[in-house]
Amino acid sequence: MTDFMLQYWLEVVFSTVLFIMGCALKKVYKELKIEIREQRAIKAGVHALLRDQLIKSYNYFMDKEEIQIHDRDNITNLYGQYHSLGANGVIDQLMDEMLKLPVKKRGY
Repeated sequence: MTDFMLQYWLEVVFSTVLFIMGCALKKVYKELKIEIREQRAIKAGVHALLRDQLIKSYNYFMDKEEIQIHDRDNITNLYGQYHSLGANGVIDQLMDEMLKLPVKKRGY
């Protein structure tokens, strides 16, 4: 009789522990899913901002028909970050054109 009661209580305790662990895992999974969604949104936002800045830089420097060395370095850095997030062919073409611009020498 005591073995039966001990076995019964062990099953109840074990089932309760499993239920609590299941609830905790479900909560962690839900929070992780939200975190992943937020990270994707941040990545997409940064990608869009970099793209916008590269297009503005392209328009500005193509109108000037020249570029300073530090501007070229900054744009190359922006492009590198943009490309690491998943670039596309349009910006690649703009970069090729910008990098062909003559480098303006600073006058002292």
